[in-house]
Amino acid sequence: MRWPWSTRRSAQRLLVRRVGDQQAFVLTDGPPGDEPARLLRWGLVAAADAKPVPAGEAIALLDPADYQILKVDTPNVPQEELKAAARWQIKEMVDVDVADLTLDVMHVGGDVDRPQRQLFVVAARNSAIKALTVGAAALTDQVGIVDVWETALRNLLAHQARTDDLAARACAAVFIDERHCLLLVCAGDELFYTRRLEGDPGLLARARGEQAEAAVAELPLGFEYQPGGAFDSSSTQESPLVVELQRSIDVWERSWPELPLARLYVMTAEHGPEVATLIQRELGQRTVALNPLAAFAPEVPAPEGNAAQALAACLPLLGAALRTETRKL
Repeated sequence: MRWPWSTRRSAQRLLVRRVGDQQAFVLTDGPPGDEPARLLRWGLVAAADAKPVPAGEAIALLDPADYQILKVDTPNVPQEELKAAARWQIKEMVDVDVADLTLDVMHVGGDVDRPQRQLFVVAARNSAIKALTVGAAALTDQVGIVDVWETALRNLLAHQARTDDLAARACAAVFIDERHCLLLVCAGDELFYTRRLEGDPGLLARARGEQAEAAVAELPLGFEYQPGGAFDSSSTQESPLVVELQRSIDVWERSWPELPLARLYVMTAEHGPEVATLIQRELGQRTVALNPLAAFAPEVPAPEGNAAQALAACLPLLGAALRTETRKL
């Protein structure tokens, strides 16, 4: 029962992450439901100028440098003992004392029974979580959940797969910004595979047209023939990112032959269609750009702060805003 004079808790949801000496934030009208969540405010502001943003729930996003995602065989213990068992399993896989880590676990591919089940173990430094919540204090003192990029980006990928009627199929996404390059594969809204890759500035430069490249006629996937007279040795250089994507796809197809990849999405703040076109041509895999703002209700407000930098800073937060699970790190 709620007394008439008691303060009603706001339904709004705030997402925050620190970006250097700035704070990136996203404010929605709450978690997604039958209707898409509305994006109320978002942007990038100097930490020194940040002011409190009232919300009923606040989620902070850890930087990838502050945690690891490890994969282990699921121990034969009750569900409530998985974290304790996982702590022993990863003891030799981390370079810090496990007592200095906060752990969370989730089954690879969700909770569906399989003959050989595995766990993703998220291992985050306690000091990093403390620094994250202290740093977020300028915007909110209500941080109750700490999320990670892989699950945040999974939310965006799963939403897009549902939109494209591919929810039952395996779909992959590669997130690219100046500091990070993450690959993940989902099926049925669940995370099955994730890997951190080395970035490739050359690929982005070519996609932006900053490097000359021999013109290639639009041909079906798998056919990249060029007449001898038009040969350009520079176009034969393989992108290290594309090579690693191909290796990861090969691993996926060997590990999950019953779930062939239906589509690869590119998540990047700038030049997404150009990057997707280039990857599709070099990889031979159907690839399209993903618009993270499309997951929210129409009439998205303009970002606060530098518009060119805001989307790059807030893109993983937009995925975290789609969080529906109750598990907390």
